[in-house]
Amino acid sequence: MKTFNHIYVLLCFLFISLTSCQLTEDIEDYKPSYSLDAETAINNQATAELALGGVYSGFRQRSTSSGNPEIYLLPSVLSGAMAPSIFNTGAEPEGYMANNPVSVNTGDNLGAYTRMYDIVNRCNWFIEKVSGIADSEFSPAGRKSEMIGEVKAIRATANFYLLRLWGQFYDTGSAYGITLRTDPARSAEAFPRNTVEESYEAIISDLDDAIANAPDLRAKYYTNKIYAKGLKVKVLLYKGDYPQAAVLAKDVIDNSGADFELTTPYTSIFDGSSESLFNSPEVLFGVKGTPDENIGIGNFVGFYAGGTPALEALALGSTDISGQNITHDGSRFSSLYFTDFFGLVTYKYNANGPYSMIYQLRMAEVYLIHAEAAARAAGTVTPEALASLNAVRVRAGATTTGGDGFETYPATISLSQFLEAVRIEKYIELAMEQGEEWFDLVRYHFVDGFDVTTVKPTATDPDKYILPIDQNSIDAGGNVVEQNPGY
Repeated sequence: MKTFNHIYVLLCFLFISLTSCQLTEDIEDYKPSYSLDAETAINNQATAELALGGVYSGFRQRSTSSGNPEIYLLPSVLSGAMAPSIFNTGAEPEGYMANNPVSVNTGDNLGAYTRMYDIVNRCNWFIEKVSGIADSEFSPAGRKSEMIGEVKAIRATANFYLLRLWGQFYDTGSAYGITLRTDPARSAEAFPRNTVEESYEAIISDLDDAIANAPDLRAKYYTNKIYAKGLKVKVLLYKGDYPQAAVLAKDVIDNSGADFELTTPYTSIFDGSSESLFNSPEVLFGVKGTPDENIGIGNFVGFYAGGTPALEALALGSTDISGQNITHDGSRFSSLYFTDFFGLVTYKYNANGPYSMIYQLRMAEVYLIHAEAAARAAGTVTPEALASLNAVRVRAGATTTGGDGFETYPATISLSQFLEAVRIEKYIELAMEQGEEWFDLVRYHFVDGFDVTTVKPTATDPDKYILPIDQNSIDAGGNVVEQNPGY
């Protein structure tokens, strides 16, 4: 059996870069420069801290078709909020635009898929090796458990991203989950897919461990207990466990302290003029970029894909609630989006300063998840659900006069109107961050029968709401991994 037994050390990080499900070439006799044997690379706290940096580096930019930025941008291309630019043409991007993704010889799809498994594998190496080091080697006491907790939150994040793009996340009874790996990949052996229920169980188990053991807060560019709670809230929402999602979201909102709260004004969250960007209470966890480092979205939004007129039209639209005309947005769109050579781009990344961050989870999303989950759990618009939706709007400048315009939503709103208001609010609030508007469309379709074609006319085939696993990857694994239906 061929062995994968190197952990790469680049730029002072241990880049644990063992990719699963894709590699086919014989590397038994290949020993790269600047490498350490995986069995001895992590043997004390100092090397563990270096390896931890290597785990985090998995979220950083490489280039197009490397998985970053594609993992964040592809969902918004599927939703129609973004479109490939004139520099990103061909069958693959056209397939995403038409909601008919190609399933073989892909670059962006395969890059994003293998990048997430690369992160999982980095996590698995780290957990195995650090678990074998004595607790007494770490200072302060408990640091070993903290580090493993951080990494389990990262592994949960990567597995969740895999599940929602390549698994039938909307059906807990489906066999089409992801391939779960908890041990380091030491060979090119492929493993079959787990069920969706098993995938959720593994993600939630990792998050529970992180909630128990991760640090309270080192910095916003490291995972922490509150991020693990917030991500669990999101996972529970996707799973359809609305009562638990609502309870945990309320706990995050009420009991996380001043380090985790809605930030005013809205535009300050994305102010890249100074390092204060990395201390925003709004952020639960984000990937940090400095003037010397591109991290994978800011210099691709526009060049890879830009915002579409559909995004602008939704932001400028309005909804009638009991005779009150409520506009969707105040100044968020006008203050953060502009049109240049690349089309509609955003100041959310490094366009307005040298510092940048990929926002993995923000407090506004927790509020909006609470609003939806509380309403769905109760079967009606509760005062608490309405308050969470309106809190995000008030932070964006909405008034409470009860007149027409950029107003809070009234208590007379129906459940169906409320759920649509939450969907629209998330679309505008989180635009170009994680493609959340696409996953909302998919969830609403399978939960409520929402007609996705009213938003994206080409999204006619529910089988194509998730991406195919590139057939070359399946073939390389001896057809052990089953392809998604419809491809």
